[in-house]
Amino acid sequence: MAGAFDFRSYAIAAYVLFLFGWMNGISAIVAVILAYVKRREAAGTIWASHFDNVVLTFWVVIAGFFLGMLSWPLTLGLWVAEWPVFWPGTFTLPLLGLLIFPLLAFWSLYRLIRGLIRAAEQRAY
Repeated sequence: MAGAFDFRSYAIAAYVLFLFGWMNGISAIVAVILAYVKRREAAGTIWASHFDNVVLTFWVVIAGFFLGMLSWPLTLGLWVAEWPVFWPGTFTLPLLGLLIFPLLAFWSLYRLIRGLIRAAEQRAY
């Protein structure tokens, strides 16, 4: 079993990798794999909350991303089907995507930065 210092290092590494994941995507996947692997070992410690946070944030970001992306093809399909008449309701779907992406970014960055700060201070998430 790894020591508390090791869990702290792994938690900080997971947060940093996830933050870099906003630029390249791949390191976020590495971060969530790291969190899944260490989560069971860290059970009963303050570090388990950090690994749970990384996993939850990852899956919410993935779900929100696909929900936001789903709004665009649906909108285009509705526009083509109703052309040349546009209903005001067809404009709400792209607005959903425009609303989801910034909220998702702010929410996830808040959770990641807050978790990183708390991990650096050796406090539970």
